[in-house]
Amino acid sequence: MKPILLFLVILFTTFSTQAGKIENAFEALSIHDYFKAKKLFTKSLKSQEAIGTYGLATIFYRKDNPFHSLDSAYVYINRSREAYPLVKANAKQRYLSFINESRIDSLRQLISTRFFEIAQNKNTIDGFQQFIEQHSWASEVPRAAYLRDSLAFLDAKKQNNSMAYSTFIGNYPTSSFVEEATALLMRTQYDETTAPKTLQSYDLFLLAFPDNTFRPEAETAVYEIVTKPNTIAALEAFLEKYPDNHMRNTAWERLYHLSVYEYSAENITAFAQKYPEYPYLEKLQLDLSFIDYAIYPYEKNGLFGFMDSTGAVVIPAIYESVAPFKEGLSLVSQNDKFGYINKKGDVVIDLIYSGGNDFEQGRAIIERYERIGMIDRTGVVIFEPEFKELGNISEGMLYGVKDSLYGYYNTLGDQVIPERFTEAFSFSNGRAKVEEKGLQAYIDKKGKYIVYPAFEEIEYFTDSLLIYGDGDTYGLMKPSCQIVVPNKYEKIGQLSEGMAIVVYDDYIGYINERGEEVIPPQFDVIPNYLNRSHFKAGSAVVAKNNSYGVINTKGKEIIPFKNEGIGEWAELTAVKRKGKWGFINRANQLVIPATYDYAESFNGSVALVQEMSLYGAIDKSGTKIIETGYNNIEIAMKGYMIVNNGALYGVVSPKGEVVVPMIYRSIRIFDQNLLILTDKDGISYFDCSKKQLLKPVEDE
Repeated sequence: MKPILLFLVILFTTFSTQAGKIENAFEALSIHDYFKAKKLFTKSLKSQEAIGTYGLATIFYRKDNPFHSLDSAYVYINRSREAYPLVKANAKQRYLSFINESRIDSLRQLISTRFFEIAQNKNTIDGFQQFIEQHSWASEVPRAAYLRDSLAFLDAKKQNNSMAYSTFIGNYPTSSFVEEATALLMRTQYDETTAPKTLQSYDLFLLAFPDNTFRPEAETAVYEIVTKPNTIAALEAFLEKYPDNHMRNTAWERLYHLSVYEYSAENITAFAQKYPEYPYLEKLQLDLSFIDYAIYPYEKNGLFGFMDSTGAVVIPAIYESVAPFKEGLSLVSQNDKFGYINKKGDVVIDLIYSGGNDFEQGRAIIERYERIGMIDRTGVVIFEPEFKELGNISEGMLYGVKDSLYGYYNTLGDQVIPERFTEAFSFSNGRAKVEEKGLQAYIDKKGKYIVYPAFEEIEYFTDSLLIYGDGDTYGLMKPSCQIVVPNKYEKIGQLSEGMAIVVYDDYIGYINERGEEVIPPQFDVIPNYLNRSHFKAGSAVVAKNNSYGVINTKGKEIIPFKNEGIGEWAELTAVKRKGKWGFINRANQLVIPATYDYAESFNGSVALVQEMSLYGAIDKSGTKIIETGYNNIEIAMKGYMIVNNGALYGVVSPKGEVVVPMIYRSIRIFDQNLLILTDKDGISYFDCSKKQLLKPVEDE
């Protein structure tokens, strides 16, 4: 996919905007982007001193960044505390989720706690007195006067190992520090035992310390290591070996979604039969019932939800945008953030992304921080959002580019072919076109050349021949680059019914699958000739000396070159004679007189005609189904036609009956049965199968 595309439905277009400076600062702070956060908070000092100083205090307070400075944190938090009462009420309300008096006091207390720890490390009277004078609000002030067993605890903290904490607890069982020492003991037991970060080290920790509070972390680490391949086999192995792991149900969920990545009733049923111990069988049955449950987007007050085929609202209109369901999930957005819901309306993948695509084969491309990645149906990240471009999954492979060169990956997130190509395309028939240094080539799934880079343009013609060229002339060669037909043609088209268009000296001819000229170049190059002049049903529309006719695969005239224009070859084909358009049958008999200013060949039982620049429609007898009075007519499905007068749209039946009045701002094809209609009140649908209008029905 180049570039990333979002599924577009009328009025469902997804957008991405940037929040305000302060919101961006707190967002950067939340993801530890301290450079950006510090810059934004500093800029906000003049307009919002209380908030800016609070943000800076937070940055200086934290130890995980190069700006950490407890003295600076102390100065800024006190400035924030003094300035906050002066903040206007509307600003307080706007930033309530980020800052209030309680949060300021909490941060100030945390900073004071750090100063108290410093005082403890100094272990001097002056140090504790200075703390009391400068931190009169701190909860540690009463404790500062009593040293008691703090020296012993500090010594244990300096050693910071499980033996030291265990000794302290044994020697001072009633100390006020016992609770903290116990927590540190748990932490150090966990850190020391699992330091190798191997599966064996986590297993050992779980066996040795069954009551340790870090057991959930160890179980999660085991789960992540064992299931890292994100395969069915890995998940099955985890479920078999770790029946008591608290991540077991999560593993079951991932196993389910991986097993039914081709989302169908057959695959869901097969999963239930293969895994009868699956803990969410009721949920599985519900998913099964929703497979064929059709629901459609609707709009209310500028927001979107979903309704069923009766118009009943299934999911309320609470989203800024929605996409039609694909593989049981819909991409939705709120507050410019995107995620996925199921047909029950449950959020199954949190709305945390700046963009996304529909699911394909159990995978979806997502966007975050102007980079794209990929997730599976459980929300597990397959590709971190670090790519400029990702292709579609094809034959279990997709291309991607992070910086400037393309490589290939499998659907598990593993790089299979290194980044070395300046352009790349999806795999098809076990091969993919690539480009290196301006020359095109084909590779297999291991990255080995099938066709070496030797020409600017190449394209498979047959399994044993390729079109090659330099942008001006083209010929045919074998995959070994052995020339079969010299590059003498200005164009070589693809095969259609065993014949391919070639252009030589500005004339059209035809070659067969071996590259042999079966019809020498002799016909005019007409507009859109690759589509109009290819063989269809054994015939091709061509022209000579600006006169149009039809030939067979031997080059013999079926329709003589006596027409000023000709449409698509059909049962009844539109032709232009003496300045007017009519219709001929395959025997070249004029069955509908040439009386129209323009006409298109019959599409089924209907043909579009034009008089005085206005469109109408006729049947095969030449009878007008729709009078010529419309700016445009589009044949939709089942013979229904979308008509418009330039501003408003309506729908006419195959019999010429107006079934949808011309009052809509737009009408488009939604799926194989539905047309989507948009007016000032929102969205509705016309069901061409049931011949009825579908609108949302909500309780008053």
